[in-house]
Amino acid sequence: MKKFISLLSGGLDSPIAAYLMVKKGFQPIYLSFLTSDDNDLSMRNKILAIIHKLSTYTDFKAKLYLINHDPNLELFKKECERKLTCILCKRLMIRIAIQVGKIEHATFIVTGDILGEQASQTLSNLYAYNDLVKEFVIIRPLIGFNKQDIIKINRDIGLYEICSQKSASCQYNPQYPETNAKPVEVHRAESSFASDNLISKALQIAEILEF
Repeated sequence: MKKFISLLSGGLDSPIAAYLMVKKGFQPIYLSFLTSDDNDLSMRNKILAIIHKLSTYTDFKAKLYLINHDPNLELFKKECERKLTCILCKRLMIRIAIQVGKIEHATFIVTGDILGEQASQTLSNLYAYNDLVKEFVIIRPLIGFNKQDIIKINRDIGLYEICSQKSASCQYNPQYPETNAKPVEVHRAESSFASDNLISKALQIAEILEF
């Protein structure tokens, strides 16, 4: 089965990464993470609108896992160096994506990473995720794109208006995020919590929707 796990946010990038793989005939299993500041469900509704639009480009039915990410981010904020929050967040997202992939019999994970676009996407920080994917492959279709490339594709396929809507955003970003993560620092931080327990709890309370 040609399934992939799409790490889908409400931004401009990850929907286009999913779109490019859908156009190649792969079936998406979407995975999105929400935080409690989404009181009016603006992010949740935005994610649903993005998926409905992407579904017009494939005959496959869509499936979405929605994860409440607050407990994990609160733990990182309390127990770990603040500068590592984004890296620890992304590493846990990838770990959860791997577990969803095993459940859904998917073979790879797709992200909207653009080299250097954000603190978590510097070359050093992208390397900081490599040790997690021994059984899976992470594919980054947009890695060499620039923002104008992404905006153009968004406009061309009718996603720009949806993705540009204001919605709840993450409130856990550190003031000074790490841009050159050192594996020893990351592993030391992760030794303060049990990743397997966080993954298990996240999936237990996941909202799963099919379209």
